[in-house]
Amino acid sequence: MNERRFELPGENPLSLVSYLKRYKFQFWIQTAGGVLYNTIIVAGPVILGHALDAAANLEKNGPMPELVRNLAFYCAAFLLVTMFFQYARYVKRWYIRDMSNRIACDMRAGLLSSVLKYPMDRIENESVGDLMSRTVGDVEQVVSTMQSAINETWDTWLLMISYFAVLMFYSPWITLLCSIPIPAAIFVAEWVRHPLYRFSINSRKAASVVNSHLQKTLNGLTILRLFGREETEKERLKNFSTNQMQWTIKTNMLQTGMMPVYATFASLGVIGVIGLAGGKVIHGDWSIGYFTAYLTMFIAMSTRTWVAARVFNQFHAAKAAWDRIKEKIKAITEGDDKSQSYPQTIKELVNAAREADNADVNVLTAGTPYMYVENLSFGFKSSSHPVLDKISFEVGKGEMVGVTGPVGSGKSTLAAVLTGLYSYSGKISVNGKSLSDFTGPEKVGTFAYAGQDSFLFSESIAQNITFKPGKLSEEEKERLDRAIYISALSEDLELFPEGLETKVGEKGIKLSGGQKQRISLARAIYTGNPVIILDDPFSAVDIGTEKRMIERIRKHLENKTIFIFSHRLAAFVDADRILVLDKGKLIEQGTHEELMSQNGVYEKIYSAQKWMEGEGNEQ
Repeated sequence: MNERRFELPGENPLSLVSYLKRYKFQFWIQTAGGVLYNTIIVAGPVILGHALDAAANLEKNGPMPELVRNLAFYCAAFLLVTMFFQYARYVKRWYIRDMSNRIACDMRAGLLSSVLKYPMDRIENESVGDLMSRTVGDVEQVVSTMQSAINETWDTWLLMISYFAVLMFYSPWITLLCSIPIPAAIFVAEWVRHPLYRFSINSRKAASVVNSHLQKTLNGLTILRLFGREETEKERLKNFSTNQMQWTIKTNMLQTGMMPVYATFASLGVIGVIGLAGGKVIHGDWSIGYFTAYLTMFIAMSTRTWVAARVFNQFHAAKAAWDRIKEKIKAITEGDDKSQSYPQTIKELVNAAREADNADVNVLTAGTPYMYVENLSFGFKSSSHPVLDKISFEVGKGEMVGVTGPVGSGKSTLAAVLTGLYSYSGKISVNGKSLSDFTGPEKVGTFAYAGQDSFLFSESIAQNITFKPGKLSEEEKERLDRAIYISALSEDLELFPEGLETKVGEKGIKLSGGQKQRISLARAIYTGNPVIILDDPFSAVDIGTEKRMIERIRKHLENKTIFIFSHRLAAFVDADRILVLDKGKLIEQGTHEELMSQNGVYEKIYSAQKWMEGEGNEQ
């Protein structure tokens, strides 16, 4: 039986009811347990009262067989009823906790799914610490409150109704009179909701700031130590933590500080029962057992008053956390296109690449460009100036394209835009289809990317390339070996203590810059995608390694359309097409020979680099 994947509910993920509907079985089982437990439980005090009266009769009239059997009957009934409702309580708690844990996993998976579907310009403005705070702390707050609310629906509200109904049978007027403080306590709990919500949301925001600061500090630990910033960052953390502590204390004080008030309201009703019902015992209207049963049930009902009030307070605090979660989930509920969902497993990723590659066969007519870019413009929302301005070019299938230009010319931005991750103006078509019409699987199966940051996960070298833990198939091993060879990483394998299974550390800290770049390149090659985009792939490797990489890319990836974005032009001599950018504009394009004959920007850069190599200035 396949385990259901944790994900947002398909129907209105901004409603908590939708999460409950996903787990109907657990919900209705815990409901049955809660109803049974909190209705049968009232039989306990009633039977106990009869048992006390039976014991009193036995003491008064002596050990008569009928009286002994009567006492034994009530004692056995009390034991059986207790066992039954405690078992119902166990069932209720088991299934409500199982349901709550699953809902927590759904929410966390949903938050991650939401972030993964954000536009790139929004992702770049997100704080990892804030997302962690919402994914861990806020979800825990919401699910814990949901669990308490459902649990107390039975253990408090149904229990109070059950007791109230029986108490009304015993004495309507005493019950009504002594129950007046109960709604008064609930009213007070509702009255504090506004300050409680404000304190709680400020506490959650302060926690996000603390998490963000910790995440940034740990990521930049080496730099902070080199520049002696430890004490400064510790002081900042102290200030952030103090702010969080103050808001958290205010929230907790308002929640816990009201408990004595609620308990006082509950005590007023109990005092009234002792006075009024005690008078009935004195006048002989009630027996001791009758009074004991009534008092036990009323105390059980009234003491749940503070629990009900506490749930109200928890609800208002959790609402702040739920609002923060919904803020992130909304990204995929407004205008969500299911066709844009991305492959989730290695098998789906491989199939997507194969489908995109196979789609190339017999599609293009003679002379039709494989990639066509027309009037491509792009700018970040934070800037009023375009980074790319009306760029147009076309590329044939299997061509190697070099892209260069001065610092700040827009090379890396063009590399990112060509992957389809960013919204743009103008036109980009691949194999006759507009990039804006590509689905998630089509993008994943078409483009492979190796960026200049060479981001690595703290896993093994093999996992960083294949994204697959565990044993590889023979076909996957062959693809891995091929990717390692083309990226010139195979020469370094003997340097790694455990070969491909060597753990690279957080962000590849155990590797050199060149090794990280080659692993990133191998990752792109491993996909087998028809378009490979390499952003500054040789900046951290020596000239000899660069030449081997270029030769192998040219020889073994001849059917792939390859973009190389670089300021080092050694790889461009044999490129099929070269694009030269400056200040976001395409100022030159052509082959190496054509651009050298134009005596333009490309010729100047290339000649300068050749002179530096001749002078021995470039290692």
